[in-house]
Amino acid sequence: MKRILSILLMLSVFITLGWSQRLVILHTNDMHSKLTGFGPELAYTPLTINDDKTVGGFARLATIIKQEKAKNQDKLLVLDAGDFLMGTIFQALEPETGFELDLMKKIGYDFVTLGNHEFDFGTQTLGDIINSALKNGPIPQIIASSLEFSPLPGDDKLEALFKDGVIKPYVVFEKNGLKIGIFGLLGYNAVDDIRFAAPLEFEDMVKVAKKYVKILRKQEHVDIIILLSHSGFYPDDKGGYYGEDLDLAKKVKDIDIIISGHTHVMAPQYIRVGKTIIVQTGAYLHNVGRLEFDYKDGKVNVIDYHLIHVDDKIPGDKQVYDLILAQKKRVDKEILSPLGLEYSTPVGETSFDIRRGDQIKHIAGAMGNLASDAVKYYVDRFAGGVDVIVTAEGVIRENILTGPITPADAFRVMSLGFGQNDYIGYPLMRIYMTGHELKQLMELAIFSNEPGTDKYLYFAGATVYYNPKGGFFNKVRRIVLSNGTEVDISRKSNKLYSVVTDSYIMSFIGNLKKMSYGMVKIVPKDSKGQPVADLMSTRLDFDQSKPGIQEGKEWLALISYIKSFKDTDGDGLPEVPGKYAKFHDNFIPISEK
Repeated sequence: MKRILSILLMLSVFITLGWSQRLVILHTNDMHSKLTGFGPELAYTPLTINDDKTVGGFARLATIIKQEKAKNQDKLLVLDAGDFLMGTIFQALEPETGFELDLMKKIGYDFVTLGNHEFDFGTQTLGDIINSALKNGPIPQIIASSLEFSPLPGDDKLEALFKDGVIKPYVVFEKNGLKIGIFGLLGYNAVDDIRFAAPLEFEDMVKVAKKYVKILRKQEHVDIIILLSHSGFYPDDKGGYYGEDLDLAKKVKDIDIIISGHTHVMAPQYIRVGKTIIVQTGAYLHNVGRLEFDYKDGKVNVIDYHLIHVDDKIPGDKQVYDLILAQKKRVDKEILSPLGLEYSTPVGETSFDIRRGDQIKHIAGAMGNLASDAVKYYVDRFAGGVDVIVTAEGVIRENILTGPITPADAFRVMSLGFGQNDYIGYPLMRIYMTGHELKQLMELAIFSNEPGTDKYLYFAGATVYYNPKGGFFNKVRRIVLSNGTEVDISRKSNKLYSVVTDSYIMSFIGNLKKMSYGMVKIVPKDSKGQPVADLMSTRLDFDQSKPGIQEGKEWLALISYIKSFKDTDGDGLPEVPGKYAKFHDNFIPISEK
């Protein structure tokens, strides 16, 4: 009898230990259509290992997920916190093919949420992307809890997907004996970054979180609540973190796990705020997060958390890579070939890395100089010339690394937006300002001078001399154009100067008076000095021999500029000049006696 009791006791202990209700979460965020590796496009060789320095790519990601499923099939969740779209030339085919969502399901994703960049092509086009993906087969369940649909037309396609359950505000499911609730939302900054969602609106993130946490706990009686949050956080100067997701965890205390995105911050360890575990991987699929935990006595207990670096030590999945290669051929045929370009044919090369600004280090980048100069060259050559170019850090998405530069590499640098023609990218637009208005724009740039942040402005075509000790919005003393012309910055002068930027930045310039509560009074004008009522009418035409407006794009400007450089080493490829190895500031501080 004692032996039987002993066996029963051991069995009870074994069952209890075995019933630890362990789960593993693989998670990503801000992949931005990086189907191939990050680095020179031609260096990416995912089917062989230890022979290139690129990181990322869906072929390697597929292997990571496949290996994890082999070990933890019934305990594994694969999640994404948004901005899985927009960032490479593959995005051009998404409205027609829905390739990426389909591919994400094929490699094992369970749930995804929408980030701000999913709306880059507009709400209706996002609906087209999802519908196209559904034609290919199943897609990951999309979770979006903060969508607020309008009775006005313009978000009908997305609303229909919501009604059909393709997009849901939350989901309750079971995994390894645990009842799990999952919801997803957009943070304040992410919503502010969305320019083309109207008439769709977004509910307050804290309000949404409180609402669904209550539903999941009180009505659904879940064990664990997971939030896919496209909100994010930043590192502080003391080795910790701050930001929207941490604030949310303090205000809504009953969320167990937040899979974070939007801010592109790589956190090598999980963050705990109260009971809430918060994780984020960085961006561009450089890393996959792996969170392993068990659930016991009503608590989530972390067993292990680490980032899996997606590098050349991981062999890529051939089936997935073949699918991407087929899509690459379609990009060549439908997007690049009509422009006289090929995906894998270099347009130039660089012997050094050209880097965008760094928000963490608070530094500007030489990529901003190269991008601005490229647009100046492009407009001067093909669209009648311009005085000043304005580019923002936020539209510069990636570095160009040492090696050959293909159209795919160049596109990734300035990959956002769309226009009214058949080619992706924000269209370039030209308005006119008085010298005093141009001064105000430069004053604003100094006032909001936060190198590395999205709002940091780069200029080409002008040098600005300013006194750092000058009064509020009274620091700029001189503006000199690249042709040596001194800008008349006095209030009384009506002389006009041309300014070119993309449609995204132009939407801010056109609204600066309202946004600054009247401090910045810039009225976009045409060449005759008349106020412009419709900013889209200012789009530049880069080929007047054809009917309609042939829009110019920043990524095409970059390619055109790179192709104009000299071949200095005789290998047949133009070489990026050494001046772009380091950032050059067009704002020169001066002192006054």
